Amino acid sequence: MKVLNVFMSLLVVAILAQSCGKGKADESSKTNGMNVQTEVVTKSTVAKKYHFTGAMASVNQSTLSTRLMGQISKVHVGEGDVVNKGQLLISIRSNDILAKKKQVEANIIQAKAANKHAADDHKRLLVLFESKSATQKELDDITVHYEMTKAQLEMAQKAKEEVLEMLSYANIVAPYSGVITQKFVDAGDMANPGMPLLAIEAPDLFEVNVKIPESEVYMVEKGDTVEVRVGTLTQPVPGMVARVSPSSRFSGSQFDAVITLLPMPGQVEKLRSGMFAHVDLLKGKEEKILVEEKQLVTQGQLQGIWIVSQNNQALLRWVRLGKKYGDKIEVLSGLNEGSKLVVKADGRLYDGAELNLN
Repeated sequence: MKVLNVFMSLLVVAILAQSCGKGKADESSKTNGMNVQTEVVTKSTVAKKYHFTGAMASVNQSTLSTRLMGQISKVHVGEGDVVNKGQLLISIRSNDILAKKKQVEANIIQAKAANKHAADDHKRLLVLFESKSATQKELDDITVHYEMTKAQLEMAQKAKEEVLEMLSYANIVAPYSGVITQKFVDAGDMANPGMPLLAIEAPDLFEVNVKIPESEVYMVEKGDTVEVRVGTLTQPVPGMVARVSPSSRFSGSQFDAVITLLPMPGQVEKLRSGMFAHVDLLKGKEEKILVEEKQLVTQGQLQGIWIVSQNNQALLRWVRLGKKYGDKIEVLSGLNEGSKLVVKADGRLYDGAELNLN
């Protein structure tokens, strides 16, 4: 009987010990879970964004050439030089034009003298004719001679204007203040009519030439405000749609559009022609799932985000991303509305980690 009582006592102690151990294990499993902060995924109403790409260009840009054929005597500027309007850029040898200029000036002197002499004769003969001392034929002859000398003087003066015009092409000057972007010739080269000599552009006015797909061309209108992102700038450059081509006949299935940039102070100095630009047009409203970029996990070319599974465990969900909206980015697939995102965790997350939700 004593043996039976001892056995029953030991059995009760074992059961109590097992139940106490299980309670401690359950309590330990709860305390070992990682504390995290979560938020429920909801759709946000944002402005509908249309994205285009293009290249920047200066509004004022010119390729300078000449109408003369001659040897270049001197190039006064180089690439990157800042020039003022009217500044001499290139001198072309023009001795033949200078010689013709002197010849024309001599012809003008001769024509002026002949015209003055004919004018005096015409006045004298007109007095004689009024006093009946000269015939009508004599007056007509001197009048014709006077008109011929006057026409010859005008012809000589026009010839001088033509020579001066040709001479202007021997001295290439800056059409406006700007920067020399490219030099095509050097001293000693032979210049030909229409041959490019220098490229110049104004550095303070820029535009972006973009292509708009035919599916979105009706959403873009003249005067729309846009944001232009350039790689060298952290803040987008404001812009405005200057014009949209009404036809894509010569540009395939895309329509040409021009964006005029309206840079803020400190931005224009960092803009250069030829830079690749991203243009964002915000127009209309739509609902999207947005997450903060800092919540994303990147592994190679894959991007994911931590969510809470139905068992309160950490789960890395791979997602496909879309357009950016400030510090947030659109999730196209891989994340559903109502899911719980892990916003902050006390430790390093891994798949299957037990979570304590706050």
